[in-house]
Amino acid sequence: MHALAEKISLIIPCYNEAERLKLDVFLDSSELLKFLFVNDGSTDHTGDLIRAHLNERMFLRDLPKNVGKAEAVRLGMLYALETSPLNDSEWIGYWDADLATPLSEINNFLTYAYSYEFPVESIWGSRVYRLGSSIRRSYRRHVLGRMFATFTGVFLGIQSYDSQCGAKLFRKSLIRCAFSDPFMSKWIFDVELLMRLQHTNIIEYPLRTWSDVSGSKVRILPNMFRILADLIRIKTKYGFIEK
Repeated sequence: MHALAEKISLIIPCYNEAERLKLDVFLDSSELLKFLFVNDGSTDHTGDLIRAHLNERMFLRDLPKNVGKAEAVRLGMLYALETSPLNDSEWIGYWDADLATPLSEINNFLTYAYSYEFPVESIWGSRVYRLGSSIRRSYRRHVLGRMFATFTGVFLGIQSYDSQCGAKLFRKSLIRCAFSDPFMSKWIFDVELLMRLQHTNIIEYPLRTWSDVSGSKVRILPNMFRILADLIRIKTKYGFIEK
């Protein structure tokens, strides 16, 4: 499997994740995986919990105040790019702290990427209901997700089935282009990433396993008008992706 031959650094954004963070799973993962936990101004004991488990593969960056997932991911990606041994990896990505996408999928990400004839620069997990997969997602979140993806596809010309899945890998050479500038939206920064990287080789990997984990802080309906405003701002800046 390709994952066994390549080093990967993952940014794990954390905000009040003490009750959901399964550090034993991270500790028991492949030795070629390194993790940078970005403690996004948590008010519980998330930081203390991570600090108690730091080692040669697990690192922590504490942010003094909550800046939101988009900025926490961005700062973590840039920090990893500039910091050894995190920047020794061929791939740098970000992964949701609740491990809704299990770390075992990383092998599948890379195996899938190397089945393409062109050099893949970024791999995005995608929650596709299909035979042979186990995608456990609430009906409400599934419907809202499909509505968002459909509208975004029409509005911006994006072909992604599921831009919002929190499991993504990037070639190290892509990080500055993707993450140097702050995002306009803290809710749908993944969409802005697609617009920034529209001329690069991005693929979506249809996940084999994904499980909805209780305690998610994402609230779509209460922020619907903010999300729509963000989409308008993104289109104003980046335009429309031509097919």
